[in-house]
Amino acid sequence: MITYSGEDNKLAVSGKYIRIAKRFFFEHLGIAIHWNAKHELGSLFQLLLYAFSRNLSAEEASKEMKIEYSDALVASADTLLGRLKTIEKCAIERAFSNTVKRLLKKFVKTNAIVAIDYHDIPYYGDKSDCNVLGSKHQRGTNWCHQYATLEIVLGEHRLTLAVKKLSVDEHEKASVIRQLIQTAKEYVTIDLILLDRGFYAIECIRTLKTQRLKFIMPVPRNKAIKKTIKENDNNLPIIIKNIVGKEKNCETYNLAMIRGKTTGKKIAPVFCFATNFTNKTAEQITDLYRKRWSIETGYKSKKKFRIKTSTTSNVIRMLYFYFECILYNAWYETKNILPITIESFKQIMRCLIKEDINPIT
Repeated sequence: MITYSGEDNKLAVSGKYIRIAKRFFFEHLGIAIHWNAKHELGSLFQLLLYAFSRNLSAEEASKEMKIEYSDALVASADTLLGRLKTIEKCAIERAFSNTVKRLLKKFVKTNAIVAIDYHDIPYYGDKSDCNVLGSKHQRGTNWCHQYATLEIVLGEHRLTLAVKKLSVDEHEKASVIRQLIQTAKEYVTIDLILLDRGFYAIECIRTLKTQRLKFIMPVPRNKAIKKTIKENDNNLPIIIKNIVGKEKNCETYNLAMIRGKTTGKKIAPVFCFATNFTNKTAEQITDLYRKRWSIETGYKSKKKFRIKTSTTSNVIRMLYFYFECILYNAWYETKNILPITIESFKQIMRCLIKEDINPIT
């Protein structure tokens, strides 16, 4: 493998992945540019990239760019958002898939652990929108747009392989799991799936068992689970058979229960996990789920690329989240070659804009 060092090499390697994002994602979204349009596709990408590099809204980014590049042709926020609204949702998904394949072009298929999780993007618009879901109170709202992502845990790789937009339909969760697993199989042989507690549902567990894949997910502490914990409190850690659902519509699984570490005078909580492992102890199940923590770090890193927006357009919000994941992937692949922080990567994003921006003619 070629090794790199120095600021010039950071620019070269980062630039390579950022240009992949432009060529295989942004230029494949099907944005129509009229023959006599004032701004070309490149100008729109520069504005979008600048907004993501500074965590600004499109309006704020356009204003800053017009000051910073006073002799250049900078697109307005209205122009950018107007074009983005014309994009089809399926085009965003196709472009994302093509970009991931390009980023992982030299990736050798091997065994790996994958994680499926939820991402809540706070929403402040019309609550009756079918794409808006209720969430825990965060940043002044109880509503959000929700996405499910599939992440890989393999050596130094912590990449987002697939993204799916979620709606209010609870039955959609199982379908999303099937689609994400299908995508994962294109890149890796799945050893284990780690899931968010939000997927603890009959249909989801049934889907995972049908796929014949090993899984672990936290179990929400409802009344039935609290009763089970109380009944087995003196035997922890323990794994027992458990059922989710009632009568004909139910699924069995192995419930692993283990008490956490005691801190101060507080009674240590009991952690519960649903799994189909039959040859592991409760301690081993807990240790395996801890592998998801490295992905949690990735979620926090991904947020550092998040853009501000007040738009009510579902297409634009969807595009923003998918592009956020692509920029995170580009940074992580760069980081695997040479040491680089997210802030340094974002600075290079702005350097590339400066190199490519068109002067006013």
